[in-house]
Amino acid sequence: MEKQRMKLAIDEEAQAYIHSYKEEKGLRYTGDAIAQICKEHEIAKSNEWSLKYISEVVSNHLHTSLTEEFHTLREEINELKQEMKKVRLGTNAADKNTQILIEYMNGLFAFNGFKGLITTDMREMDSTRLAREAVEKRIAHQRQQRIDWEESRGKKSMN
Repeated sequence: MEKQRMKLAIDEEAQAYIHSYKEEKGLRYTGDAIAQICKEHEIAKSNEWSLKYISEVVSNHLHTSLTEEFHTLREEINELKQEMKKVRLGTNAADKNTQILIEYMNGLFAFNGFKGLITTDMREMDSTRLAREAVEKRIAHQRQQRIDWEESRGKKSMN
């Protein structure tokens, strides 16, 4: 590398910095100090660009990932809301049917003047057994329909 002479006019603060740098690095010539300062500046500028670029890429990737994850979570929340709505409606229907049956039973007990209660553990009537079997069959059928529907949509059944 060929050295060329150059005349510079710089302020006192810059001269003081170059002189201090020259002493710190053990350099003999002012030109060598200026050349080394320029190299260090070039390296720092290159590193700054690299860090800025890396930060930007990471930031963009993070933003994209978080946006996708947020979108996925929003979809899952909406699906859960729909499932909860079905559960709530099913629970409401079961509660309504139970209350109707309680009213029927209360009316039958009052009408017939029953004083006590015989549980199904003590004696299960044929009509009660038939009703229980019909309800169990209906529930199993509805569950199978739900499983089939979920599998047709590509979901795993929830056991």
